[in-house]
Amino acid sequence: MYKKHTLAWFLFGLGSQLQIVASMSFTELFVFIAAPCWFLSERQYLKQNGVMTFFILSVAVFCACIISCVVNETPRLFALRGLAVTILLPCTIVVGHRMLRINMNGIKWMLVGVAISNILSIFVFQKSVEVYMYGGGEFGEGAVSGIISNPLFWISRMGSFLMLIPQGWYLQCPLFISVVVPIFLSFFSLFTSSSGRSAALVSVFSAVIILACGKAQRKMFLMGKHILFLCIILGLCLLCFKFVYSKVASEGLLNEAATEKYLRQTKEGSGIFQLIMSGRMESFCGLIACIDRPIIGFGPWAEDKWGYIGEYLNRFGSQEDYDNYENVLRYEAKNGIVGLRLIPGHSHITMFWLWYGICGLIFWLYVIFVLIRYIKEDAWAVPQWFMWLAAAVPGYLWHIAFSPFGNRVGTIMFILACLMVRAVRKGTQQLPYEMILEIERNRR
Repeated sequence: MYKKHTLAWFLFGLGSQLQIVASMSFTELFVFIAAPCWFLSERQYLKQNGVMTFFILSVAVFCACIISCVVNETPRLFALRGLAVTILLPCTIVVGHRMLRINMNGIKWMLVGVAISNILSIFVFQKSVEVYMYGGGEFGEGAVSGIISNPLFWISRMGSFLMLIPQGWYLQCPLFISVVVPIFLSFFSLFTSSSGRSAALVSVFSAVIILACGKAQRKMFLMGKHILFLCIILGLCLLCFKFVYSKVASEGLLNEAATEKYLRQTKEGSGIFQLIMSGRMESFCGLIACIDRPIIGFGPWAEDKWGYIGEYLNRFGSQEDYDNYENVLRYEAKNGIVGLRLIPGHSHITMFWLWYGICGLIFWLYVIFVLIRYIKEDAWAVPQWFMWLAAAVPGYLWHIAFSPFGNRVGTIMFILACLMVRAVRKGTQQLPYEMILEIERNRR
């Protein structure tokens, strides 16, 4: 039975990055099929383990997507894509919860499957988002060379393998490795990619949390009791990171693309706020639109018919950025070019609020609450998952605020795991015997 569950977890991770059609992976297809079959038998356990609120909010997002598409007369293709994304949320919750409830110790094999899947997806069942970002929109061999030559590829793939042992076998892995790996990834991200600042900062946060708590449940418990102090420490790390980044960028020690990006984004100032506002225009621009239509939203992949991009650049961008935007509009008008210019929503929370209205906003506010509560009250309960969950919470909070929602199954599984750790602490979910023994051995 244990081997069967291990194989199921491995295949669940292996299929997560291998896309079949229309950006749907093998794992997502399995989730769509299995969720309706398992929901009735799983419903009582969702309530028992405190996951039902998360499930209800995900269903509300799906319903909100339908309403928003109808009200905004969203084009059929975009509507179908939006519905596919939102229906995946409750389905993943049902399937993921069942798998976690039956064998919580299998998570490490899911991580192994994900790491292998990340490599296989370069050559077969390629991820469409990477093909268009790194491969120039060309599938096959052309996409492979484009993806492999991009530094972000190595940050993602190398990170998933280097973090595999510390995340999956945290109590057995030497603490030195658990600290050094994030620091190495931080330097690698900063010095090889013009877009690696956030990845570098997140890796620094992970290293600080691991260094502070180690493997002792007592220190993990104290971290939650002194969460304000932890926030102060992470804030100081942010200031130090900003100082180091500004220093090496201004002196030209980064690669050419990263240096040009820094100089462009600091024309209006080099403070942390200015760097975030200029570097994450896609995250903040959509907020202006959200405020204009906060309840219903604009529907999936909403077109910028109201000039929100220009308004944002006029208020917060540099004069050069705004002039370039105006020149593009004049060129397109002069040459009769009709292009689809979407309202930017480069953020989990902005994207869902922009597309699905108030239900999308509430969904991610609840997720933020779950993550903070996990750090404050629950992280110590399952120390095996401390590096996978606790050390990654600052990164997930960053992605919720500043990155698009892409890793659909992985993100939901992460939040589910936080809820299941709480269920373990409250006694409604039993840890596998081998995990209990491992915790006891680590106490001696």
